[in-house]
Amino acid sequence: MSIEHSTTDTAAGLGFAGTWFESMRQSLVLLLRNRLLWLLLIGELVAGIVAWGVAGRGRLDGFDLYCLLAWWFQAWVVLPWAAMYLAVYAVHSEIEDRTVQYLFLRPVGRVPLLLGKWLASSLVATVLVTIGGLVLYAAVAAHPDIWADGVDPVASHAFVEVFAVGALAYAAFGVCFAAAFRRPLVWGAVFVVLQMVIGLLPISAGVRALTVSDPMRRHLVDRLEPDQRLEQQLWPGQRLGVGEDLIGEPILALLALSAVLLGLGLFSYCRAEYDSRNRE
Repeated sequence: MSIEHSTTDTAAGLGFAGTWFESMRQSLVLLLRNRLLWLLLIGELVAGIVAWGVAGRGRLDGFDLYCLLAWWFQAWVVLPWAAMYLAVYAVHSEIEDRTVQYLFLRPVGRVPLLLGKWLASSLVATVLVTIGGLVLYAAVAAHPDIWADGVDPVASHAFVEVFAVGALAYAAFGVCFAAAFRRPLVWGAVFVVLQMVIGLLPISAGVRALTVSDPMRRHLVDRLEPDQRLEQQLWPGQRLGVGEDLIGEPILALLALSAVLLGLGLFSYCRAEYDSRNRE
């Protein structure tokens, strides 16, 4: 019996909370079987070895080096691609293989089903990127002589915070695209590339507020208090210093963005009648 069939048989007699939990559990099982996830984990470990070698050359301060690696590699590349891919895979795989038709014929709520998949993909993405971030921190901290003010875990704590909340937002984009579009990975790639362009160019704060990376940046600026040189290296397209675009609660902004995207995804998921189609 497939995972989805087992989920439906179990969840049919459960309420909202039970269906949500069972959907999340079965989605976790599905995601942990994904080969790309394990390849990404291996890549995180390899990145740690590379970071250890770079830190050994002592050309950058340890704090600056870790922040650069954690932002440009983990938060900028791995987090958005991994979270959106996992969310799309969790939702869209059953649409592609027609399992969704069986699911929707059963007395199972679509809302807790989708929420369970979103939370599962968010959790897996958070764990993956957090492991990568901690591996990078351990690699750089293994060279305490390059830390001008001593090895300080504050940076690693700040990045773990943005990894967790960023994963929720990126996964919300993923489930929204998977529920609404025929080729969600294409839409996800377009969003990630567009966000990268916006982040590298001096675009207005109003436009940047629609991305996930900008609230993450604002939270890191508040927590890390980088000097102008490091801030310019991390965010070359942004205006230096504390201005009106740094005012507010970036974590709440990310949570609000996630809620809006989930609402749109639930609207599509609950109303659509998905036809069978071949895998992309």
